[in-house]
Amino acid sequence: MASKKTANSNTTNNKTTQTDKKQLELVLNNHRNVKQSQKPQKLTGRGGSANFPASRDRYKGSPEVVKKLLSETITAYKMPKVSSNAELAQRISDYFSMCCETGQIPTVEEMALSTGYSIATFFDWEKGRNKGFDDGDYGGTSEVIKKAKSFMRTFDSKMAIAGQMDFLLYCFRGKNYYDMTDKQEVVVTPNQSPIGDPRTQQALLDEYLEKVDDT
Repeated sequence: MASKKTANSNTTNNKTTQTDKKQLELVLNNHRNVKQSQKPQKLTGRGGSANFPASRDRYKGSPEVVKKLLSETITAYKMPKVSSNAELAQRISDYFSMCCETGQIPTVEEMALSTGYSIATFFDWEKGRNKGFDDGDYGGTSEVIKKAKSFMRTFDSKMAIAGQMDFLLYCFRGKNYYDMTDKQEVVVTPNQSPIGDPRTQQALLDEYLEKVDDT
């Protein structure tokens, strides 16, 4: 009987010990979770919450800067559509003058917006996919757009040279808006034999025929 009581007692003690261990593990896990939640979350690196561009803030500017830029854009957005080449040229000139007076940075996108049209319409006018306005003033709509973009291209290049525009941004805008390309030119001289013989094809043919006649 004593041995049975001892065995039962040991079994009960083992169950109690296992239960205590489980409870202790639960307490420790809860404690770890609480400490983990209190740690500042990393933004970048392993386990960072902002390792991917889609998860980062869309705008990095201060509220004051965002407010200023948005106000400028809204002003251009509310401008009515021009209805002639003369009005188009004047509106673009007014936009550049306004930027000069206020210190606002001109852009191709905002220039188009200030005329009441999208930049896609601007490009269609420039490339001739859309003839634009019927009046022939200023050489046509395409010429007005080309001249305005030439102004913007010059301004952007001066900004880049003066160190006021990021070089990669300048390259991006140059390729997308000003038809700039990275190209390597290979000059091929006509009538130059690839094996180094300076004689023309006709001279080689005549020499061949002479040899045939001799035989």
